[in-house]
Amino acid sequence: MTSGGTPPEFPARACAECGALYGHEPSVCRACGAESLEPRPLDGSARLYASTTIRVPGSDHQGQEPFVVGLVDVADSVRVTARIEGVDGIEEGERPAPDAPLEYVGEREGAFYFRPA
Repeated sequence: MTSGGTPPEFPARACAECGALYGHEPSVCRACGAESLEPRPLDGSARLYASTTIRVPGSDHQGQEPFVVGLVDVADSVRVTARIEGVDGIEEGERPAPDAPLEYVGEREGAFYFRPA
């Protein structure tokens, strides 16, 4: 959380033509085919939809294991895949449960990061 008590805004994008919202930026709007997307920041509050622990990562994440990734619903508007910080997920019950509150931390190397709120 920021010093003000709220998480940073999530950098969503919206189609300039139809208003469809996206977390991960597509090259064209999947709803109407338009090519113009514009920033539409969302409240960084989120809920976990599902998660899993990665124990054997690809070569670009070697040495970071184990880590938790999840499907995250941001501000009840978009669903994104993200890393979940602050939990290692090795033992049963160490991952947040579905519908657990999360907060947006930021984006690093093209990946979104959240943590338990």
